[in-house]
Amino acid sequence: MTTLDKVQLLEQRIIKATVLIRNLEKKIEELNDEVEVLSVHNEELQRYADNFSADSKLIEESINNALDHLGSIQGLDDIEVLDSLSGDLETADQFTGGAGLAIDEVSLDDLVR
Repeated sequence: MTTLDKVQLLEQRIIKATVLIRNLEKKIEELNDEVEVLSVHNEELQRYADNFSADSKLIEESINNALDHLGSIQGLDDIEVLDSLSGDLETADQFTGGAGLAIDEVSLDDLVR
């Protein structure tokens, strides 16, 4: 191989390396842009999670206050409920007590009635 051939081969390799470097620089720029977008999205999700957590705490406090107020009423548990409502109350008690239906026991037909 002559010196001229070696120089031409070197020139071709330098051109290829330059193209690859430019492609990598573009890819790095694209990835940096993507990281920036994802960071903004992550911050939005974090704010949403924080708001959700705060809202959940407020709801929990409200429920506890309502239960405290109901608990302060004398004789509330002694009041008889109409027979037609007693089944609904039993179902509600089962639901809140965790004794309700499992998800695989619920059919779509039951939900749309």
